[in-house]
Amino acid sequence: MDGSTARVLDSFTDNLVGRNEKSLEDDEYNSLDDEDFLDLLEDDSGTLDALREKRMQELHTQMKEAKRFYDSGHGILTEVSSEKEVLDITTTTKCTVVHFFHPSFKRCEIMTERLKSLTAKHMDTRFISVNVDNATFLIVRLGIKVLPCVMAFIDGKEVLRLVGFEKLGNTDDFSSELLEFQLQNSGVIKRKLGKLREDRSRSTTNRARTVDDSEDDDFWD
Repeated sequence: MDGSTARVLDSFTDNLVGRNEKSLEDDEYNSLDDEDFLDLLEDDSGTLDALREKRMQELHTQMKEAKRFYDSGHGILTEVSSEKEVLDITTTTKCTVVHFFHPSFKRCEIMTERLKSLTAKHMDTRFISVNVDNATFLIVRLGIKVLPCVMAFIDGKEVLRLVGFEKLGNTDDFSSELLEFQLQNSGVIKRKLGKLREDRSRSTTNRARTVDDSEDDDFWD
């Protein structure tokens, strides 16, 4: 996928996620108000008509695929309320990213915002989060002792574990692109073309917190 096609697709998915209260009709696929879309149609810089048609068909297919993914819960960071949901999603979805968090931990809030900036761009990956208070069995089973903890799964198998911010520069001010790079290296996300949504905030606050919020004890109580 070339840069222009990727930008148009990104614009479409941002539009799609932004309309989570409305349904997107098929005839709206051709109504994007985007200069890149017009460039795609009018590009006559030596490109053969057949190649332009192929690009348009590819874009149309990608848009339909994005809509299908969105209808099945992709494109946003979804908070699930039970361990069963976590297990069901990770075992039935090809690529899944799971954020284990606690609402009182500042660094969990930071991780949530960074993950949200990736979701619309990587529509073929499902992003979910779960409050550790609702997942005590999984916390023990997976050996999670420090929050935030982000785990990536492909076909139900763990391919990446990010504990705190230790692989993200050990700073609260890490970029969404660095998080994207880590996830991409694991294979759980693929497409690199396109622009990320801007982070809503950057802050330099607390260090990674232990699951039981204790300064001296890293273990789940």
